[in-house]
Amino acid sequence: MMKLDDLKKDWQKNITASVPDNLDEVITMLEKETKKMDREVKRRDILEISIAVLLIPVWIYGLFNSVSTMQTIGLCIAILSCVYIPYKLVSAKQITPQKSSSIRDFLLTEKQKVKQQKQLLESIVWWYIAPLTTAILLITLGATVNESGFVQINAHLSFYYGCVVLLVVGVYFLNKRAAKKKFGPLLENIEQRLAELSH
Repeated sequence: MMKLDDLKKDWQKNITASVPDNLDEVITMLEKETKKMDREVKRRDILEISIAVLLIPVWIYGLFNSVSTMQTIGLCIAILSCVYIPYKLVSAKQITPQKSSSIRDFLLTEKQKVKQQKQLLESIVWWYIAPLTTAILLITLGATVNESGFVQINAHLSFYYGCVVLLVVGVYFLNKRAAKKKFGPLLENIEQRLAELSH
């Protein structure tokens, strides 16, 4: 989940290697690469939103067949998560329209887009990892509750939780890395172009 492709890698290399005297050339190159980023983000969002929407009926079905209060709570969290995740992804692409189509306003728009995507990845624990992990734990633990109300964890479930932990840690670090290594330098480059226009 949320693993992004290498966004604007070639542009970053070119833009840091040399700065063309012609600013229009730089902007044209930037515009081409930002469109590429938009396509990558769009594909990611379509995938994530589709999965979330398809899972909602599964969680609802499970809700009607829940075997414990714990499992019911977990299923409710899963449903709410699958509603909130698409909202979060769509919200991250909402951009404040600029007043004109000047180069400066174009750069300000791109800066806002990159900044919001960077913040999205940096906050993934709170809106993605934590709620889904909590839901999974409650759903699976709730399925093991005995007649006395106690949870029973067997070896198979312990192995499953180990895999979940590894997956969660992997997703977290991949997104932190993407935010720092991809969107960070890209944001700095756009800010550099804005600074050049100010001189």
